[in-house]
Formats: sequence, C-alpha cells, structure tokens
Amino acid sequence: MASKGDLIGKIVRLQVQRVPIKARGEGYMPGGILAVDRASIDAWGMVGWHDGAWILDSHHKAHPSGRAGGKRPLSVGFTGHYVAMDERFGGVPLGLAGENIIIESPELWLDDLGVGLIVEATTGDLLLERPRVAAPCREFTSYLLNLDEVAERSDIKDELDFLGAGRRGYIVAADHAPEPVGLAVGDEVFLVI
Repeated sequence: MASKGDLIGKIVRLQVQRVPIKARGEGYMPGGILAVDRASIDAWGMVGWHDGAWILDSHHKAHPSGRAGGKRPLSVGFTGHYVAMDERFGGVPLGLAGENIIIESPELWLDDLGVGLIVEATTGDLLLERPRVAAPCREFTSYLLNLDEVAERSDIKDELDFLGAGRRGYIVAADHAPEPVGLAVGDEVFLVI
C-alpha cells in the first residue's frame, strides 16, 4: 500500500448511479443518482447500501446496463468545485455531476492529486489511483444551462472549458483491491506520497 501524505478532507457524500444518467444526445437524467450512507468498493466497482440492500453503480462490472467497460470504474469530486459550479450556473446541488465519492475540500486539480488518493476507512485503507479528468459532456452542461435540448459543443464551449480540467470530477481506479473495502460518510481522504 502507498503511504499517506497530506489530509485532503472527509467524505461528505457517497452515491451510486442506479441507472445510466445520460443518453448521448438525448439529455441528462440525474434522477438515477442515489445518495448512500455507506458503500463497498473493490476491483469491480462500487455498490451502495440503501433500504436494506446493496445497489450496484451503473459502472460496476456486474451492472446489467453493461456500461462498465473499464473506462470509468469510479469517480471523485470536491465540494470546492461545487461551490464554483453553483456560482457560475446557480442551483447545482452537491452530487449532481454523479461522482461516487465527494470530498470536503477546496478546488483540487489533476496536478494536485499526483498519483492518487488514500481513503482511511474503518475496514482498511483504499487506494484510489491513476486519477484522470472526467471530461464534461454536452448533456450535463446543457442541463446546467437549463436548455430544452442538448446543445452543440461549439455553442457551449465556454461552459465546457469552465467544467473541464477536473471541475466536473475525476475518474480513479481501485482495480488493485481484490477484497471489498467499506466506506462511510466521514472517512478521511489523504494524498498519496
């Protein structure tokens, strides 16, 4: 396991996407996002505990939507980015972008994250590695702008640029975790050194 560096902050929200929340060219449907108090993460992805049952995230390898594909197994976001999005667009509730883990922290950029993060959970530490920017999509951006249909990329270039570089969130990997690690709201998150 990698070593823990500086404390970034605590997890303030865990959530799963019960179903895919965007349909290319058709729109963004955040009703599929479900906040959970605890989650379990392993190499296959994330599941969240809700109403006495485990709910698969739509990017989990076992989810029937078949969206896993290894492209976006898990994602993280920061409260500082939500403050900036809310100031720009208004009415952006925490979690709207669909990240699995949201951490209380000022805005952090890819260079700040280095090789990854370590979540210190009661069931053990979880390494979230190889962070990369979750590119903002036309569907999410059009939703933030309250547009009736999905805008062309050229019409929302400034907004896509604003959401880019990580403000929309980061994709991380936990494929080294053969055993599930349980996470809860309040768990602390550290940089990897």
